[in-house]
Amino acid sequence: MQPKHWGIIYFLILLADLCVIAFDVPYARFATKPLLMILLGFYGWSQAGSLPHRSKNFILAAIIFSWSGDVFLLFPHYFLAGLISFLTAHLLYTGFFLSVQPKPKPGWKEGAVLVVMIVYASRLVQRITADMGDLKPAVIAYTVIISLMFLSAVRAFGLNSGRAGRFCISGALLFVLSDSMLAVEKFLMPFPGSGILVMLTYGMAQFMIVDGSLRHLQTAK
Repeated sequence: MQPKHWGIIYFLILLADLCVIAFDVPYARFATKPLLMILLGFYGWSQAGSLPHRSKNFILAAIIFSWSGDVFLLFPHYFLAGLISFLTAHLLYTGFFLSVQPKPKPGWKEGAVLVVMIVYASRLVQRITADMGDLKPAVIAYTVIISLMFLSAVRAFGLNSGRAGRFCISGALLFVLSDSMLAVEKFLMPFPGSGILVMLTYGMAQFMIVDGSLRHLQTAK
């Protein structure tokens, strides 16, 4: 099957998952949610399987750990296991971004992004961890890792990058926003449409990071 076909099926299942959330059919998510990363894995492998770059393994492994995180988070009592799975996925994405060569020379825009990200992450942690108890260290570590993942994408490609870089940076930013909304909804206060917004930004983030990363590797052959 062609990569574009896997991509189309991925977005159809993402749409189905969003409908399941909107119409509150929780048991259907045991089918739709785990399917997403499986389809993204097929999409990634159909593009990366023949590439000689070993750094592609960072992306494929990140998809696997994201899948396990999705499955764990279907069961509320496995929240910490899901957190660890996604933390590992972010570390793998970060490993890929760090492997990108050559890196553009950072400018004032990249510096401004660094400052904004530090302020944003600090403020978010301050708000959501006030009464968190035993989960506080894990959530702080997770926030630091996902922030570094985004910043490593910016450092890898720069803000004036081509399409592959823009996809990776935008995907990483959407991942930060998705996890931020999930943290606010879970630990601070629920808000209308949170489930749909979290899943929409998550689904888009994963696809954009994978697609952008593999586009970069294809041009680096």
